[in-house]
Amino acid sequence: MASEQPLSREDFDHLAKLMGIDGELAYLDGLYSQARGVFISAKSISDIDVTGAEPDMAFIPKKD
Repeated sequence: MASEQPLSREDFDHLAKLMGIDGELAYLDGLYSQARGVFISAKSISDIDVTGAEPDMAFIPKKD
C-alpha cells in the first residue's frame, strides 16, 4: 500500500468484492485478520535497512 495506514476493513471489503471473494461474515472476518497481518509483516520487513548489504548466497545460472 502506498500509505502508512494499515489495511482498513473498508479497503479489504472493496478489494474482496473486486476479486469476487465472498462468504459468511465469520469467514471474511478471519480472512481480513490474516490479510491485515500480511500487510503489517510486509511493512516491518520493508523497514529493514539493507543498504550496502549483499545476499549471503547468489544464484548464478549455469552457462550452456
